[in-house]
Amino acid sequence: MFSILDWKPKIGILGGGQLGWMMILEGRKFPFTFYVLENDKNAPACRIADRCFSPQEYKEFVDSSDVITFEFEHVYEEALKYAQESEKLLPRLNSVELKRERYKEKLFYKQHSLPTPRFSVVENGEEALRILREEFNNIGVIKESKGGYDGKGQYFIFNDVEKYQFLREKKEKMVVEEYINFDFEASVIIARDKKGNFVSYPPTYNYNEKGILVYNYGPYFNQEIINVAKRLSEELDYVGTMGVEVFVTSGKVLINEFAPRVHNTGHYTLDGALISQFEQHLRAIINMELGPTTILSPSGMVNILGTDKIPVEVLKYGKVYWYSKTEVRKRRKLGHINVVGNNLEEVKQKIDKIRQLIYPNGLDL
Repeated sequence: MFSILDWKPKIGILGGGQLGWMMILEGRKFPFTFYVLENDKNAPACRIADRCFSPQEYKEFVDSSDVITFEFEHVYEEALKYAQESEKLLPRLNSVELKRERYKEKLFYKQHSLPTPRFSVVENGEEALRILREEFNNIGVIKESKGGYDGKGQYFIFNDVEKYQFLREKKEKMVVEEYINFDFEASVIIARDKKGNFVSYPPTYNYNEKGILVYNYGPYFNQEIINVAKRLSEELDYVGTMGVEVFVTSGKVLINEFAPRVHNTGHYTLDGALISQFEQHLRAIINMELGPTTILSPSGMVNILGTDKIPVEVLKYGKVYWYSKTEVRKRRKLGHINVVGNNLEEVKQKIDKIRQLIYPNGLDL
């Protein structure tokens, strides 16, 4: 009989942030070895890895590992390519390539008939402003194609285009997208293994400000969101955990973006689910059986953004995950707080209490 103790892989993680940190913490249940490639030796994942390699040591890092994954897709390109060439990278490079430039991701949706807001790809900022005027009637979103993470490089324009004339100076590709007056934002965490087996957690409601997640909670049962995410994972022949963010408007589901990795909106699974998104990812990439996605109770998460002033009273309402980053700065994710409850209303009330305690003067983004 095959035993779970027969799985003793050396797992390499590109990037040393909190997602890698939580992946390692969850993986410590098993006899796994974890290596991290990271420039900052004080980064969260480096502090608990079996070994932390410098970016210059990427070949040794890849060669020493049985499988390579990543906790952030915009990281160490040489190492990504070498891991792909070594046939060790999961998820594969095709999913990362879609995230390097936003227009590639949007075109992928269109080419595979996946629902997404209407958009145009343009060559520069001047063309973006022209298309916004001619095709979108001066209401829409202009997004820089590169580096658009957590709301960066996104410009929401509502008949005030004169404020955005500085975009004319930008010479790189951009995406001009219709503004969706959505009912709410939601996301789903899914996992898929090498054999094509697929599992999904129930979707959650998300609340974002200026493109960054503030909190989320669930479950929100919507089969269409799961179906869309499943189709996306199949078109990519994806292996691992993925987060898919959507707009829900008048019953329609439109993909906003996906993340080819464990995702901020899945942090609640650490306490609200039988198997977390992080363990699920590890199971998928090392060819272990995927686990059940059973939700143990309604649950949610509040991000700790740009502050290390966390009143002890928050412990009445939730469980703190502090990433121990060395620098506090505006918008930076420094930790999160998970909450559980008997029903969604109780979860929402706890989230409100935590937000009032952490951000008594409102959230500064």
